[in-house]
Amino acid sequence: MQLSTLICALFASTIFAATSTIRTSSRAPTATPATIRAAVPRVLKPATPPTATDVQNSITNWVTSVNTVNDYLDNPSNKTKLNSAVVFAKDEPVQLATLMKVTGLPVAGKNAGTVLMGNFGSIVSNLNSVQTGAMSTNDATAAVNFNRCCTVLPAIGALWTAAAVATRATTMPAMPNLESQCGQMSCASGVSSGPANSTLAKVVR
Repeated sequence: MQLSTLICALFASTIFAATSTIRTSSRAPTATPATIRAAVPRVLKPATPPTATDVQNSITNWVTSVNTVNDYLDNPSNKTKLNSAVVFAKDEPVQLATLMKVTGLPVAGKNAGTVLMGNFGSIVSNLNSVQTGAMSTNDATAAVNFNRCCTVLPAIGALWTAAAVATRATTMPAMPNLESQCGQMSCASGVSSGPANSTLAKVVR
């Protein structure tokens, strides 16, 4: 083979390889799976004072928050449910603030709201303590269960009813759902009326 022929052959093969490389690199990148977003509470913009529709929306949000926290407390070893519980527990005071602005809120509703103001902070704090390891899961969830079952959830029901009556909101639940531990709780063995008592938990096993 002549030298000129050999050089032409080598030149042609180099161009072909370069072209193949360009074609390969121009292919669209492989699509990556979409990131799954964690659930978050709906952001509401109620009027001041809240209307019947605002009350309905607020209670609907609150129902979801209560159920999300319940779901974790019924499965306290699930870290994903713990993270969701913390997020939704922080939305409960937001809805509390909305319902407390209802015009003509009955005294029972105002009293229930006052009780909730004194207890929500400790619930979020105890859940955060599980996340950070500052408290054991058993100790923190026992405190939260006692506080919610004996004080918070009944007060939520009283506030929902009062706000719904005052604004004539319809088809509203009278009481929030309870976590499973509430059926085993002895509320008569202690009082949970504020942050100072929220860590006292006496669960009947």
